[in-house]
Amino acid sequence: MAKWEQIKQYQQAGAYVFMALPNQKHNAVSGGYNNSFNNGDELSQWINSHPEYQDRNVGIDLSRSNLIVVDIDKHKHNGMKSISAWFKSHDINPETIQDTYVERTASGGLHAFYLIPEGKTKPAEKVSALQGVDLLTNKHGVIVAPSVINQQPYRAITPFETIQQAPEWVYQIANNRGSTNTPSNHKATRYSNIDRWLMVKNGFDTGQRNDQAMSLAGYLFALDVEPKSIYDILQITNERSNEPLLDDELGRVYMSARKREERKRMRINSYGRD
Repeated sequence: MAKWEQIKQYQQAGAYVFMALPNQKHNAVSGGYNNSFNNGDELSQWINSHPEYQDRNVGIDLSRSNLIVVDIDKHKHNGMKSISAWFKSHDINPETIQDTYVERTASGGLHAFYLIPEGKTKPAEKVSALQGVDLLTNKHGVIVAPSVINQQPYRAITPFETIQQAPEWVYQIANNRGSTNTPSNHKATRYSNIDRWLMVKNGFDTGQRNDQAMSLAGYLFALDVEPKSIYDILQITNERSNEPLLDDELGRVYMSARKREERKRMRINSYGRD
């Protein structure tokens, strides 16, 4: 996608865009990243007055934009490991980070972008909200695709159209509620861990067999249970159901969950996770 098409997308989402120097993260004109515009014509006029910024790096002024960025570091700390542990301790699907617009940064980390929901205020900025995880809200200009730093590009991992409103867990982290070891009452998944183990004990419910089998399989894959053991557990659970799934149907559910996990791990590896 051409640079100006990406800029247009950002601006249509309410972002104030600024231009940065080549191979840099900053705007050196007085005002810095606050030389930002959510109108393409105004940004073009500014560039005409500052031609050294023509076709340079692109950034978003978070202080003026209705956006928050979850900054997951890979350069100094394994922020993905930290936030994954936090998600699991709060019974939140670790894959939720991929539900919104995500970029891979030049240093190998991640920027997950969220819109501020109508009627809610932007949460406070919080550096080191978790080890290797910052919440960037109102004190930063953040560089975005298609920028390049040290020959390493910022690139989209998910489509921009997937950008979502900030979920409640973002506010929890911003307010430092809970920790990686303290569960909260927030549930972001349809079935809790207790529900899943009750499935193993009692079997799948008629009318929810496929959904429950997929949820149980995904949960076990997330725990790094051996694939053969996962299939064995699904079979045992299915046999305990009042109306078991046919073997070939159970096999399709298992393979679907396994392929989903493989795709997730491929994406994580592409993020540069150890």
